[in-house]
Amino acid sequence: MTTQSTVHPEAPHARRLPSDTDSRPATDTNENFGPAMKARLQQAVDTGKNRMTEWKGGFQGGIRAKPIQSVLIAAGVGAVIGLIVGRRG
Repeated sequence: MTTQSTVHPEAPHARRLPSDTDSRPATDTNENFGPAMKARLQQAVDTGKNRMTEWKGGFQGGIRAKPIQSVLIAAGVGAVIGLIVGRRG
């Protein structure tokens, strides 16, 4: 079976990336993307902080509800990690 490849011309809506021979400085090329990128980054950071706060509250609530079970689980996880690390050395 033979496949044919076709060469697609650049789409008119495609964004042209700056080349090495582009005479504009990098700051001119990226200045339009700065505020939007900064806003998206700030939104991602805020979302991450909110999720961590929710998870922290959930963990603390679970530990307060079942303290003995939580201690036993932590001890078991510590023992397993100790066995794994101890066998490497």
